[in-house]
Amino acid sequence: MKIYLGSINDQVWDVTESDFVILDPTNLTNQGKANKQCNTIALNTIYNAIDSKVFEQIKDCGRASEVWKCQTHILRTK
Repeated sequence: MKIYLGSINDQVWDVTESDFVILDPTNLTNQGKANKQCNTIALNTIYNAIDSKVFEQIKDCGRASEVWKCQTHILRTK
C-alpha cells in the first residue's frame, strides 16, 4: 500500500505517514489545500483496499495518518 499511495503522488504518502496541520480551515494556504486533497485521496484509497471488518474499526478516523496507524495495529494483532 505504501508503494501504491506513493505512486499516486509523493505527497499522498507523506500525509499518510506523517500528520499535517491546518492552522486556519477558513483560510487555507495552497499547501493546506494540497494536504487536504492528498489526505482525501489517501483515505479513499485505503478504504477501498481494506475489508469491512477493518473498516468498521477505523471509520471514525479523520486523517489518513490516523487510519494508517490504526489499521496497521489491527492487522498486526490478528
